[in-house]
Amino acid sequence: MENKNKPAVQTAKNPVKSFFSVLNAKRRKISLSLTMMLSTMMLTAASAFADDTSGGGGGSGEAEAMFDKTIVFFADWIGRVGLVVAFVGAVMFGFSVKSDDPEGKQRGLTTMVAGFIVFAVTKSLNLFGITTSPV
Repeated sequence: MENKNKPAVQTAKNPVKSFFSVLNAKRRKISLSLTMMLSTMMLTAASAFADDTSGGGGGSGEAEAMFDKTIVFFADWIGRVGLVVAFVGAVMFGFSVKSDDPEGKQRGLTTMVAGFIVFAVTKSLNLFGITTSPV
């Protein structure tokens, strides 16, 4: 009785070629998908224009004033929180001076300075173009 089965090594294709052919097929599919998506987005683009301020429905001045008023409200409270953080940092620094803890001193000073920075930023809203005068 004769064995006519061929060993698997002889019948298998080159694995490197098959790997690259699968990789090329995936690359082609991905590039086609991306091209189609970009083409669709370019073809369906729509232009939008802002409304004229001379028309009815209120001007942008009222909306800007309301926005500034809201920002000033939040900035006041964030500034207060910054002062509380600075106070906590000063207390931490004071306790670390008492116990002669260098790491605690650094943490206390860092916390205190961070609180003062937050407070200073909230008080300098004019630098960012936000009017702090009540409207």
